[in-house]
Amino acid sequence: MLTLQIKRFLSILLPALLLLAPIHGWTAEAGKERAFRWIDDKDYYPFISENDQGEITGIYYDIMTEIFRRLEIPLKVDVYPWKRAQKLIADGKGDGLITAMTRKRSRLFLATDPIYTVSERAFARRDNPRIREILAARSIGDLKDFKIVETIGSGWSEEHFKGLDVIWAPTYSSAINMLANGRADVYVLGKYPAMADLQQRIKKGTLYSENLKKIIPGPHQLAEVNFSLLIRRNSPYADLIPRINRILAQMKREGLYQAILDRYFGDIDQRLRQMNEELSEGPSVSLPQKPDHE
Repeated sequence: MLTLQIKRFLSILLPALLLLAPIHGWTAEAGKERAFRWIDDKDYYPFISENDQGEITGIYYDIMTEIFRRLEIPLKVDVYPWKRAQKLIADGKGDGLITAMTRKRSRLFLATDPIYTVSERAFARRDNPRIREILAARSIGDLKDFKIVETIGSGWSEEHFKGLDVIWAPTYSSAINMLANGRADVYVLGKYPAMADLQQRIKKGTLYSENLKKIIPGPHQLAEVNFSLLIRRNSPYADLIPRINRILAQMKREGLYQAILDRYFGDIDQRLRQMNEELSEGPSVSLPQKPDHE
């Protein structure tokens, strides 16, 4: 009788355990079975953007794709307007994004080592009546008498541009076009990335190409900003940061990291030299020459 009762008990228990097993496995390993969800800006060439064919491209994309290939973890990438991308991450719809760490963001995110370090310069139209003063600026504070354009959602700028005359544009494209069309005096941008973007826009023959050709970078670094992969503190992938840092360092030792930068920045120094020659008849301020890729 006892044996019969045990058999009946097992006949009920075993199917139940089989049903529960997938649930238990999902609970313990759910985060590591799904892809890392990276959400970022759709309009930030050459770092990350969506091209005319709907493909995601850029420096960040190339670096992140290689990092997660080596991690052997699937990577899911979605791009949106920058403000919306940040909100989606804040609402828990993604694991991380690449941007500058700020005091506000530090409450929500942990940061990897820098994916890229930006040398911020004052970009302005060469025919601005006060171009000599703009090119002479050596700090963000030196721009207090000028109208600055910036993109909505730039947390670093929100912290560092307080007290300045700032026009907040909805996208990077609208901001650079405002500068090109004389609606702002200055746009503070990374030297190499902004030059690469300008060259691409001019080459494509965009609506404001002739005005874009008038934009030049200042010779002085106003600030240095580290852009890192910020991972939500409560993401199941937050513990990846040490491994990501090791892979990033390895890519640099191998020369792959520099090769990715060269793919986008290869002819920037030549263009800077040309600008210097063109400026020789104008403002007596030299543009940066050092091919340091920041």
